[in-house]
Amino acid sequence: MQFRVLVVEDDEILRWLMTEAVSHLGHDVIQCSNADQALLQLADSVPFDLVITDVRMPGQVDGMELARIIWSTPPQLPVIIVSGHMVPKPGLLPANARFIAKPCTLEMLSNAIDDLVKPR
Repeated sequence: MQFRVLVVEDDEILRWLMTEAVSHLGHDVIQCSNADQALLQLADSVPFDLVITDVRMPGQVDGMELARIIWSTPPQLPVIIVSGHMVPKPGLLPANARFIAKPCTLEMLSNAIDDLVKPR
């Protein structure tokens, strides 16, 4: 099943790699270079099924704050948080979230997507 995924990553090469990986898994991908742009995309009328975000990014909001905003607003989209700089403390993430350390494999990404996103 194809899902609509928002990828948020400030590093251009990593954003391209993540977008290619998610596309390779058969999903429709929209990409943003920071959380501020992501919030504008999320406000669009076409809903997303999942958000994949880096933690450290320039702008008014970082990836963790983006995730908190998403979780505080219906429909509380699932979020995959990806970082090479931090690991969230146990119990920090809600049930509709997963953490993946960079670098990640396609299998890790696929498993996290399958675990979080259920067919409509």
